[in-house]
Amino acid sequence: MDQVCDDDLCWLQLDDFRMLLIKNIDPSRITPYLRQCQVISAEDEEQLFNDPTLVLRRRKVGFLLDILQKTGVKGYTAFLESLELDYPKLYSRITGKEPNKTFSILIDTAGESGLTQFLMSELSHLQRALQEERRRRQQACSAAKDQVGRRPRLKDRELMKLTESLQKMQSEREYLTEEVKHLRDHNYMIPLNPDLDALKSPSMPNEPVLQPKEEPKEEKPKETRALKQDNMAPMNLVTTMFRLRRELHRAEEHKARSLEEKEELQLLCAQLEGDVKMYCQQSKQTLRQLEEVIQERDKALALQVQQHEEVRRLMQEKDQYRARVRELTEKSDKLELVLLRSKGEELKLRTRLRKITLNSHQSASSEETEEPRERSPKGQKSGPGGKLVWLVSSKHHKSAQCVFYM
Repeated sequence: MDQVCDDDLCWLQLDDFRMLLIKNIDPSRITPYLRQCQVISAEDEEQLFNDPTLVLRRRKVGFLLDILQKTGVKGYTAFLESLELDYPKLYSRITGKEPNKTFSILIDTAGESGLTQFLMSELSHLQRALQEERRRRQQACSAAKDQVGRRPRLKDRELMKLTESLQKMQSEREYLTEEVKHLRDHNYMIPLNPDLDALKSPSMPNEPVLQPKEEPKEEKPKETRALKQDNMAPMNLVTTMFRLRRELHRAEEHKARSLEEKEELQLLCAQLEGDVKMYCQQSKQTLRQLEEVIQERDKALALQVQQHEEVRRLMQEKDQYRARVRELTEKSDKLELVLLRSKGEELKLRTRLRKITLNSHQSASSEETEEPRERSPKGQKSGPGGKLVWLVSSKHHKSAQCVFYM
């Protein structure tokens, strides 16, 4: 009952931060540690990531919290340790403690080997993430370099085209200026011809003749059209000149904008080169850290191999000691059996001795009553052909002194 109350109390305290957890946690980051601690099963993980009803990340976090709540204090502790590992700031905000990464549930569940396996898997995951980040940065740097190198080339090519077009327009403008001068001089010379002046006069557009009578009438419209064409040509040239001036002005403005963009691109290129250098330094630093981690991992693996060898040697010694203990036990059993047999024989001998002692005591007492006078002064002479025997036995049949004759 107390265990149930503790489980409810733990999860009630955590429910106050449920919305914060749902908002910030990514289930894919903490599920490997929870699987290693055996608080969720493979079926739970498959349902968590493959259930069509759990598409949103927040729903997945809520479902994961519901699963962990069923495991009680163990799930609560494992969840806090996963937060301590992957979300230290969130762990400090919930518990008010600094993360120390003890991995107590993992050590209790899977032992030191499980912790080593988990750390190795996390290290491989970080190595893959580092390689992916390095590859992405290299791609970004190469793309930025290509883009930065391509833009100045395009701008230079466009600037060259604009410069060529500008030079062409300037040459064409000079040519047209010369043509305008030539046409202006020609226009100055036209009023000297009275026939042409009469044709140019607007008051008499339909007057037939300011020419000699001997010219045929069919030639007048041709001359009029020729004069109109001669008058339109300078106007067209002037219009073309103005148009070219406007295009030249636009080209100069475009050139100025291109130069400004070129300067901006050069500044951006310098900034990107600085970023590339910084990223290269960061990647080198990360590689050094990774090499240090790999060295520590190799040392840990070597230490683990040494520990395995030591354990194997101790197990062999333990097996030898067990065999020795077994031999000594068998020997002890044999000695106990021999001791029991000797005790049995001793008991038999004592019983026999007791009987002999009683019989001898009875015979000795009867002989003493019958022949008290036949004893010598020393009290130790035997009859002819006889032998004096002393027996010692106690009152407990261990030491009593008897004398009888054989």
